[in-house]
Amino acid sequence: MMKAKIILPFLGASVLALISVYFYLGGFKPIELKLDNCSDLNLVGVDYRGIPQDDTIGEYFREVEAARKNKPLHTIYYIEPEGKRDSLHVFIGYESEVMDQNGTTPWTRQSVECQQVIVATLKMNRFVMPGPDKTKKAIQAFAQENDLTLNGIFIDKIISSNHVEVWAPVGS
Repeated sequence: MMKAKIILPFLGASVLALISVYFYLGGFKPIELKLDNCSDLNLVGVDYRGIPQDDTIGEYFREVEAARKNKPLHTIYYIEPEGKRDSLHVFIGYESEVMDQNGTTPWTRQSVECQQVIVATLKMNRFVMPGPDKTKKAIQAFAQENDLTLNGIFIDKIISSNHVEVWAPVGS
């Protein structure tokens, strides 16, 4: 009985502390969704096909990070892996009219047509950000509620470690 009097308040305080930290990091913030106008995206970067565990993808991210300077990083996942050994196809780049070729990586251009886009804004610590599936489902629900047809492309625009926008171009 005495142990319960000690453990219960400690347990309650621990749960309250965890909830407070989660709240502080932005864990209870909703995904902000809006329809916006946009112009075509002209991206330069690298196209990776392989598995998520391959060291090459890390090298590609580092090269693009170094070349992009202060511009937001864009990623387009064409094939997302279900597990560590599944296939992955991702474009890693940034907006630019000039193609940088600093390293040994095969740089390429990627254009995405865009007149209107659903933008999901995530402003929270990366440790409490919702996963890609939750964000995509929110975008798809928003599109359905507003009678919009998605083009099937989701572009992660990584502005900072605590600010990400997911762009989903809308078809005509």
